[in-house]
Amino acid sequence: MTRSHFYRFSLITFSVSLVLALFIAGSQPQAAGLFVSPVDKLVHFLYFGSFTFAIVMSNTMPLKYAAILAAALGAADELHQMLLPGRMPGIDDWLADCFGAVIVVCIFSVIRKQPIALIQDCTEGSRK
Repeated sequence: MTRSHFYRFSLITFSVSLVLALFIAGSQPQAAGLFVSPVDKLVHFLYFGSFTFAIVMSNTMPLKYAAILAAALGAADELHQMLLPGRMPGIDDWLADCFGAVIVVCIFSVIRKQPIALIQDCTEGSRK
């Protein structure tokens, strides 16, 4: 295994472990009320920002898809919380998740000098 393969594998493993931790540890009764507001929003921002960072650094998908994946994961987490006693899903938590992902994607977009073009892709599809 080359160094770049090991690096990529490590980042993907880290991403998967974040997802597993989110759903497994988040299902435990101790997770309810672990962070108080507004600190919980910072935790959401950092958690999903870290997830997006690892996905982007592993070069497994374009920037915009990394942000979409993080947003979908955040939505799945909030939906999962509906099923858990003591947990409260919220749109504000999901927005903090998305904001963390978008900030990471924007930083990488600037560093790589690569436009994100989320809106452009949507408008091009409607013209065809």
